Amino acid sequence: MTSYGETSLVRSLSFLAEKQAAIANNLANVDTTSFKRRLAVAESAGAFQSMLDKQLTAISYTERPDMARGTIRETSNDFDVALDNDAWMRVQDGRGQRFYTRNGQLQIASDGRLVTKDGMSVLDAGNQPIQLGTGEEAPSKVLIAPNGTVTNPITGQSFGQLAMHQIPQPEALVPQGRSLYQDPLNQRTTQAATGVQQGFLEGSNVDSLQELVQMITVERSFTATQKALTGIGRLQENLISNILR
Repeated sequence: MTSYGETSLVRSLSFLAEKQAAIANNLANVDTTSFKRRLAVAESAGAFQSMLDKQLTAISYTERPDMARGTIRETSNDFDVALDNDAWMRVQDGRGQRFYTRNGQLQIASDGRLVTKDGMSVLDAGNQPIQLGTGEEAPSKVLIAPNGTVTNPITGQSFGQLAMHQIPQPEALVPQGRSLYQDPLNQRTTQAATGVQQGFLEGSNVDSLQELVQMITVERSFTATQKALTGIGRLQENLISNILR
C-alpha cells in the first residue's frame, strides 16, 4: 500500500508540475498587453482519512492573479488608453456577455462603435456601447480625457464616458483569455473619477528574469522530491527484505 510519505511527495510533484506550467504561461505572455501574471499557491485542502483512520493534512494547488499594474508605455495612438489606477474598463461581446479588461487597444468598428482589438463593444458609464458615428460622421481624431470622456476635438461633440469600474476585490476576478476577466462575485463597483492616459498602453506585469529564476527553483525542487520518493521506495524494499529473512 502507498504510505503517507509517498502520498505527500506525489502531491508535491503534482503541485510543482502545475507551478511550472503557470510560470511557462507567464513567460509566454510577457509581451501581451495588460496581461496579469498567475501565482501558484499551495494551501490546505482540509483533511483526508488515512488507512489508520487518522486525520492527515493535505495540500491542494490553486492559482491566483497578481493584479499589480504593468509597465506603462507610450504609443502616441489616440485610440490607445492606459488606466493608471486600479480601475477596469467594461466591454461587451456580440451576445451581450460583459467582461472587465485593462487592455486599452481601441478602434472604431465599421458600424461606428468604439471597440477593443477583438471587436468587443466598449461600454460607457451607463453600461451602454459607445457610438462614434459612421462614414463622414466618424471622427478622424478623438480626445479621451483623464475622466474617460470621449470627444471629437474638432467639433467638440461628446460621445460619452468610458466605464471605469473600481472593483473592491480585483483578485476575485477570473481570467477568460485575451486579457478579459469576469467577476463571479458580482461585486458592487464605483466609477473612477480619473486615471485614463490617452496614447499609452499598459504592458504585462511579468518580470521574465524573476520567472526564469522561479523556473530553475521549481526544477531543482522537482528533482529533490523525485529522489526522496525513490528513497522511500528503497527503504520499504529493505524493510520487507529484512522481515522475510
